[in-house]
Amino acid sequence: MVIADEAFDHRSTDAESISVAVLEWQAWEGFLLRHVIGDDAVRIETDPFQEFPSAQFDRVCDSCTAVCFQINLSLRSRLPLGIRELTNRFMARGVYVINGFVQDIRKSTLHTHLETIGLASPKATPSGCPDELLFIKTDLNYGGELEKSLPRESIAAAGLEHLISQDIGAYRYQTVVRKMLPESTWTDSAVVIEKYIANSEDSFYRVYFSGKQIIIVKAFAPRIIKKLSGDSRDTNFVTDLEHLKAGTDNSEISATLKRDVAIFVEHTPVEFGCIDIVHDGQDNHYIIDLNLTPYAGTRTHDPFLTKFLRLGITNAGRRKLCDFVGSPLLAE
Repeated sequence: MVIADEAFDHRSTDAESISVAVLEWQAWEGFLLRHVIGDDAVRIETDPFQEFPSAQFDRVCDSCTAVCFQINLSLRSRLPLGIRELTNRFMARGVYVINGFVQDIRKSTLHTHLETIGLASPKATPSGCPDELLFIKTDLNYGGELEKSLPRESIAAAGLEHLISQDIGAYRYQTVVRKMLPESTWTDSAVVIEKYIANSEDSFYRVYFSGKQIIIVKAFAPRIIKKLSGDSRDTNFVTDLEHLKAGTDNSEISATLKRDVAIFVEHTPVEFGCIDIVHDGQDNHYIIDLNLTPYAGTRTHDPFLTKFLRLGITNAGRRKLCDFVGSPLLAE
């Protein structure tokens, strides 16, 4: 683990009086937020396909100072729960809301968001070198596996009818050369086609962020689908948004990567989550995945790291002010 010196400046400023209500669906045990907030969270199992009870809303406002939406779905704009409306109501009552504005984290929407904020997108186009290797993925996160398990009426209520792929799953992403792709794949609303980006050392980056708190993991994975696998070379770089923006972070990673991470965190309507970044070994980096409910497993994690991320929720000075006007992730 590599920790930037400036990260220690915030260790003793946690606001322990903060009470966080977690409106959770399919994303608690083993998920990162469970490790970060711990048993102090007021966990509220929430059905996203039902309206939030008025009496429960009042109880949350009266007893909690922050609310986190931990709803494990890629598209949330049409859910009967009404996350955006609830967010506005909570904010009107003085409650800080985590991940209440972002409504759409599908990969195609992420591509557009990256282009909007001036970052490179991995999106592929039908025209190009016929022999270029491309990556076929589901537009929904994790192969859309959770969405596939929903009852038909819930799929319809969330507007997912044409967004669930029956052919591609979480670990069945495909690589194919452009000339072998049928035209129907390019127009399939359930999949996205990306450039296949790789490097000789099989490394990638996972970035966890909570408010202004940022942990960049340089990780190694030989498989086509890049996942954290506990490689002994994996290294954590702990920093924050201010130091990345100012160029004063001394971590031994690319300045271009630091800049890209700072732009994304600052200009994206997400208060807590993670992104995966692949690179070509030539200092070109591409964000390929955004996750609001990152999974972290059930093992015990370094308490310094979890407390560091906790500050982005519980400490007002470590929260970020989002500049996300016009972001397609809002699904307005």
